[in-house]
Amino acid sequence: MTDVVVTHLHYDHAGNLPAFPNATFHIQDREMAYGTGRCMCHERMRRPFATEGVVDAVRLVFQSRVRFHDGDGEIVPGCRVHLVGGHSKGLQVVTVATGGALLVIASDALHFQHYLENDGAFPLFADYLEVIEGYNKLRVLAGANGLIIPGHDPEVLQKFSPLAPDLQFARVLL
Repeated sequence: MTDVVVTHLHYDHAGNLPAFPNATFHIQDREMAYGTGRCMCHERMRRPFATEGVVDAVRLVFQSRVRFHDGDGEIVPGCRVHLVGGHSKGLQVVTVATGGALLVIASDALHFQHYLENDGAFPLFADYLEVIEGYNKLRVLAGANGLIIPGHDPEVLQKFSPLAPDLQFARVLL
């Protein structure tokens, strides 16, 4: 694997970075500043961050293995990142062009599909307004024919076939 998108630095999304020894990591400027800055002086703000995961990300910076993004950016043709914020200050989502439709991998910009339908929010966030405005950005990115994949919704595994019977990963085909 040559490119890894770190949607944000929370422990469940930035653990195991060293498991990709040859990868370039894509992180938003705002997320690195958030995960290493003054907000981490407050226990409630740092709770979803694992110290070692953040330190691993800093080590990668010093190894010249991080490509920072300031807003939207291209990873490879047809694959882009988009700054959304909200759940974490520098949370980014990924879009993948698939034959006329856009797949939006929402990560924690949308924990559960039903939040998109009723403007609900997962109770852990850095900025509530960015969470709600982020839903609008997801809709715009997906367009009329696209598909938004929530980050933690168990319905994803019901809606799409698993890659293998014993894996909790789904294959999404448009």
